[in-house]
Amino acid sequence: MSQSPSVALPMPKKSKRVGIVGAGMAGLYAAYRLKLSTDPSITVSLYELDGRVGGRVKTHRFTAEKDQYFEAGAMRIPSTQMHQPTFDLINLLKDTHHANLNLIPYHLTTSGNRIFVNGILKNGGDDRTAKALGFELPAPYDGQTADALLLSAIKNVLDLLDRDFEQGWKLLMQYDKVPFRSYLLGLEWPVSVIDFVETMCSQTNQFALSFSELIMQNLDFDTKDWFTLDGGMDQLPQALAGVVGMDNITFGARVQKVEENGDGVTICAETPRGRVEQTFDKVILAIPPSALRMIPDRPRWDSRKEQAIRAMFYEALYKIGLRFKTRFWEHVQPPSLGGQSTTDMPIRWIVYPSNGIGSKGPGVLLLYSWNTDASVWSSIPFNERLKSSIWHLSKVFPNVDIYDQFIAAEDLAWSEHNPTGDAMFLPGQFSEYFEIARRKEGNIYFAGEHLSRHHTWITGAIDSARSTAEQVISDFAFKQCPTGWIPPTGTEPNEHYDPEAHRTKVIKGGVENVKNNREEFEKSVLDAV
Repeated sequence: MSQSPSVALPMPKKSKRVGIVGAGMAGLYAAYRLKLSTDPSITVSLYELDGRVGGRVKTHRFTAEKDQYFEAGAMRIPSTQMHQPTFDLINLLKDTHHANLNLIPYHLTTSGNRIFVNGILKNGGDDRTAKALGFELPAPYDGQTADALLLSAIKNVLDLLDRDFEQGWKLLMQYDKVPFRSYLLGLEWPVSVIDFVETMCSQTNQFALSFSELIMQNLDFDTKDWFTLDGGMDQLPQALAGVVGMDNITFGARVQKVEENGDGVTICAETPRGRVEQTFDKVILAIPPSALRMIPDRPRWDSRKEQAIRAMFYEALYKIGLRFKTRFWEHVQPPSLGGQSTTDMPIRWIVYPSNGIGSKGPGVLLLYSWNTDASVWSSIPFNERLKSSIWHLSKVFPNVDIYDQFIAAEDLAWSEHNPTGDAMFLPGQFSEYFEIARRKEGNIYFAGEHLSRHHTWITGAIDSARSTAEQVISDFAFKQCPTGWIPPTGTEPNEHYDPEAHRTKVIKGGVENVKNNREEFEKSVLDAV
């Protein structure tokens, strides 16, 4: 009896296991990028402390009714080339994965937005020079607006970037160790003038940040067109998590140990179902420095790395959403149809929703402060926060019975939660800590918006996560991995992508638009006066 020929069965490929701590935008995008790799043996497991995905992308919904929500975290996307990765991701999730993500215009400012400073209430279109707003400045500063003064302070830097971007960027890095306030003092601005510009254009003590950080902020906020997701920004991380696979995410996981050993990297976490322990080939820590520091049992790296983890600055953020019976801000004269009001009171910014403009029924306002202005809210209980918010809001709308209009409120002080706030580097931190902080350590990698060159934004998280994921893929393959912002569906990109060269090109191309937008905005203000 003849024997049938033996058939050599293929040996199953050993999976390449990647553990990711954090299911915010950086952790989710890193997992997404790894799943899109042409290497099918890569598997991902995520550990998330909260009971949701998204990190600092968080939407609070008062009810299931349309437009009854506010953004407790990320709330807008500038329409610039720098932020194209976020738009590309949204489009990819829509087109390829059928995510219900609909962008609508976000109004950063509108003509009806009020100002309340020094006890003076100004309507949209009123005189907004320093003198008109009650700021006692020496001539000729007293007859200028804060926006005009800020433009005059940074115009030379923008011009240099326009003429020779490489030289301009070198100058920016040379000034990285200089606080923006010190830069303005170097221009022989009186302190009172600096305080006026900071009050009207930023928030208290923001000018203590590095010169380079403030310039990067201005590259964002001088954008004309902005967008947001209709129905809430948290739909983006939820859609991303759906593609990554919710089964791959362990929620309520407080990581207690990260240990590198001969078999890989072991993660131990306490979860609602008990202690879990798993060993991976590689681990990505996609969490802010504060969370990394609080992992009790983790490797201790060299002194410069540990200094960077301790020192990278996150500023406090405070938001409170107030639900009212009507959208009264759209019915006063002049109406605020989106945009925001500036005040010097603790509430600082009043953000009018860009969603649901003109609709009937209840509406939601957002009061928003950050840095020093946000820190004061953490010292008082919620009932006092609410009373203070409504009282101050009534000063901006003296002809509206705010108390009668009020229905409900919810707030979030980010300093009391895991992210603690958003990354905003102090002088010298970019040039001294950035490269050290994002450097991998053995089989442990790092990701997050703080490890990008575009702090606070979703695009920063995407930028960092993509770079980290591609480094992991390359290390698995022992070869250079081709890169790019968003890979073609189901494949890796064909062309090599140099993040630094791309960023240089994008910023250079955007400088002239930034300058023109500022000049057009200032012209419109002067014409109104």
